[in-house]
Amino acid sequence: MKSFRGLIFSMIVLVGLLGIVIHAAIKSSSSPSPQRIVERYADCHVHLLDFLQNGEFMNSDKKFPGGEYGRQADTGRFVSLPFGERGRRIEALLESMEKAQVHNALVCGMPFIKKWSQNEPFQRPRYYLDSPSRVKPARDTDVSVGSAMLDYKIKYADNPDKLSKLKAIHPSLCGFDATDLGAVDLLIKRIKEFPEVWECIGEVMSRHDDLTNLTTGERPRANHPALARVCRFAGEHFLPVSIHHNIAPISRNSKEVKLPTYLNEFIELLEYCREGNNGCKVSTKFIWCHSGISRRIVINDLHFWIDEVLKEYSDQVYIDLSWVVLDDYVLPNLESWVKLISKYPDHFMIGSDVVGTVSRMDQTLRPYDELLEALPKNIRNKVAHDNFANLFERMGLMRKKNGLGDQGISLSPDYAFSDKLHVRPDFKKSYFMEKRIESLQSQ
Repeated sequence: MKSFRGLIFSMIVLVGLLGIVIHAAIKSSSSPSPQRIVERYADCHVHLLDFLQNGEFMNSDKKFPGGEYGRQADTGRFVSLPFGERGRRIEALLESMEKAQVHNALVCGMPFIKKWSQNEPFQRPRYYLDSPSRVKPARDTDVSVGSAMLDYKIKYADNPDKLSKLKAIHPSLCGFDATDLGAVDLLIKRIKEFPEVWECIGEVMSRHDDLTNLTTGERPRANHPALARVCRFAGEHFLPVSIHHNIAPISRNSKEVKLPTYLNEFIELLEYCREGNNGCKVSTKFIWCHSGISRRIVINDLHFWIDEVLKEYSDQVYIDLSWVVLDDYVLPNLESWVKLISKYPDHFMIGSDVVGTVSRMDQTLRPYDELLEALPKNIRNKVAHDNFANLFERMGLMRKKNGLGDQGISLSPDYAFSDKLHVRPDFKKSYFMEKRIESLQSQ
């Protein structure tokens, strides 16, 4: 009898402990996220697709292989979605934006696809650094993004609330070869295929550390005739250009400091796309991805160089603070960057640079709160959200004013960009870096 009572008592204790554990787990899972520094964020750098041209999608109904967002546990990859189902990518994106308090996002595909080389048969690469195999231009990446937008619109055609959420997404064209003089024709083709979808061009891949080294054929640079054509087209049609152009070559280690020798190329593109120069009627707006930084880019006084660029071109250039620049340059020298951002409060943006993994948006943007908290209160909201939102609102209004669509761009069926324009652009030779080096040395 005593043993029976002891057993009953033990069971009661175990049930009680189990209840405490379950209650704690429920409380933990339902507790709100830590308080954010601001209420509204914008993400200026989202890749809906990865280097295999797939990415997360809403899969909570388990219709497709993989987890809640489609990731397959054994390979880490995602299945391709058929016609009519591609809007699931937009659903996952919108859910992730809501969780991250992101009210506006610049969204593109991925301009490259990673080749699986026969020399590396051991494991299929998913990221550009996973193996030494080459990357190739992904010409259909914009089709995937445009189709996702259309599938979402068709699915929710009778749901105004769902459709209104698309206003927060600003799709961008990136699937072209930046060394192809005919690249602008492909952009025009995509605009006509998906009218009133696109609001930007980019991420344009110019100089990009090891990614540049892995590309096949001609290597891109900012002052290339193909980009002169693309960027002049963009300016004339009020499309910002988001461009990745490293400020310097890669270094072998963190102590090997390089001069910003690639900066002059970017300046030459800015000058060529500046109102009044070379017959340019409308200055092109540029978002400089990652502030000109990527992996293994080591220069001194990055904040000085950004200051010098904005001093001359603040009417054209916006600074994207996404990816490695935050940890490598901004946070280690926070005081200087706060001073710089305060000097140009309308020209800085933050971004996650997620690559096909939109569910990581919240996690990736949270480290920016340290920067935002250090900024004056009247500037925080600008950097976190307003600068991005205001730029795209202005560009949208200009397109509408000029009969180029209500939000995304549309072109008339007979529109064509002349084969004679900017094929041999007269880039003005820049000595921007050299002049500032002399200034630095004299200080």
